Amino acid sequence: MYEKSRAIVFERPRKVVFKEIPLVAVDDDTIVVKTTFSGISTGTDMKTWLGLQSPENGVWFPLVPGYEAVGKVVHVGKNVKGFSVGDRVMSSEVRVYPQHCAAWGGNAEYAVKNPTTGCTGMDAVAKIPDNVSDAEAVVAYLATVAMRGVDKVGINKGETVLVVGAGNVGLSACQVFKIRGAGKVIVMDIHKPRLELPKKFADYVVDSSRGDGLEQVMELTDGKGVDVVSECSGDPAVIQHLPGYLRDGGWEKDCKGGRIHLQGDYPSPWTVEKYFKWFVKNFTLSVSCAFRSGDKADMLKLVSEGKFDAKSLYSKIVPVEDCAAAYEELNANRYDLLKILFKWE
Repeated sequence: MYEKSRAIVFERPRKVVFKEIPLVAVDDDTIVVKTTFSGISTGTDMKTWLGLQSPENGVWFPLVPGYEAVGKVVHVGKNVKGFSVGDRVMSSEVRVYPQHCAAWGGNAEYAVKNPTTGCTGMDAVAKIPDNVSDAEAVVAYLATVAMRGVDKVGINKGETVLVVGAGNVGLSACQVFKIRGAGKVIVMDIHKPRLELPKKFADYVVDSSRGDGLEQVMELTDGKGVDVVSECSGDPAVIQHLPGYLRDGGWEKDCKGGRIHLQGDYPSPWTVEKYFKWFVKNFTLSVSCAFRSGDKADMLKLVSEGKFDAKSLYSKIVPVEDCAAAYEELNANRYDLLKILFKWE
């Protein structure tokens, strides 16, 4: 039972097929989820599609991409507690396939979830509240990634935050900063098609394509700069300029200065050409990857309670059979399209 599944497979960079592949064996510790919706990550998945993944990630072809997936439980092993057939869940990653690399394996019709294919706490499935749609639940995955970053950099009530990059992670971070008590949230992006949607979530939106992004931020903060910079663009060229947006500080005994958090997965090295400008800012630099055990359920609760808007964070839904064209379309229009979702049934 559930020995094979239809799946999206990258045979090589830019070569996508939709075909049947073998799955790992179902045992007494397994939940099997039949996928209803999944998504394309404009960062990780598109880097994989383009063949730009770092060798350290252990990615090889052919592979099953994706980590944003939801569906209905169709099998519950006798050792599994707390789930029943028919439950709607976030299934997300499947980390092992017999003949394919899992990168990160979420785009298969049947997700076999057990300690072999989901070896960490964050791989566990999470129940979807009744008032949260499958499409919203797909989007909630990257929102949990943003939430971990917000919580790691920390936010004190009333602080001013600059979010760099108005993609899915940046817009999610903007919302979570507000939920966590930020005072003023500024979103900045260089791509004009991405400047409208942030107005729904941020206090101010800065168009940095004009070349005066720093001046605009300083004007909005009365020349003081921001307390926190959350870098969500994934562009390594941006990083060295971030300290310029921070407030001065860190000189007094009880003042730690500003904070910068790198939220992106950067495809190439980044450098600091003028370290002195970093040195004199006395800031704290942090990085986060993925999310924590329990974050899926916490984010779904925020969506269910109407505190987090997931409906605005995807652009279109297409049949999964059209997956090859969808990756091409997203690559060609990556700044016009926020996210493409696949419908599996």
